Amino acid sequence: MSGGRMIPPDTARPLKVLDAARGFSCLFWGMPVLAAGHALAMVAPWPAKWLSGGLLAAYLPILCGLWRVRRSGCGDSAWTRRVEGLLGTALAAAALAPFLPWWIQSPLQRYFAVNALLFLLVQLLLLVGTNRLAGAMGHRLGDRGLRREARAGIGMVIWLSGCSAAALAWLFYRAGLFEAGWPTVMMQLTQLPREARTLFLLPYAMTSYVMWRARETAFRQAKRELEPAAESSSAA
Repeated sequence: MSGGRMIPPDTARPLKVLDAARGFSCLFWGMPVLAAGHALAMVAPWPAKWLSGGLLAAYLPILCGLWRVRRSGCGDSAWTRRVEGLLGTALAAAALAPFLPWWIQSPLQRYFAVNALLFLLVQLLLLVGTNRLAGAMGHRLGDRGLRREARAGIGMVIWLSGCSAAALAWLFYRAGLFEAGWPTVMMQLTQLPREARTLFLLPYAMTSYVMWRARETAFRQAKRELEPAAESSSAA
């Protein structure tokens, strides 16, 4: 019952899909916000505590979107476990995020460096996981196009991240920085040119597109399923 009216049984599933679509909408808008927070943490000359707070706030749309997808109940127990695991990954990334600006501004602090690199790894898992979630939604809605694009999103995130790390490792090796020791490597990592830092932000763009596709697919599916119920209700 909603607003004093009984919801017809045949509208239960599309309403769940519609709620999941709103969750993917939050994820779609949250990706550029998170990318902006990530970029500012790497280049802005502001105090690290301010940048840490901004980066933490950037996770709010992501957490809200995952919570809405979890609350929608549009899947079975395996779907629920997938979303809950992704929520845990997002919370872990948010907990590690403040180490990134602190490391950028204090590159010789080994504790900051280790946790910042761990943050980048968990963030990669979060981006891969959100693409997998979109693929799972495509499977449940029978949309092969969304499933293919989700797989492409996973491949692009892993490929871009792997190629960026491999290119940096090769350049550092050719320049003899590894022989210079840990402090030199850390200093160089925090002083990369902006063009090189942009490579770390490209996976957000691909993931944001996949979230948009998942949102649009879910909205269209919910609309198709709700229209017959609305017509039969108006006819009665």
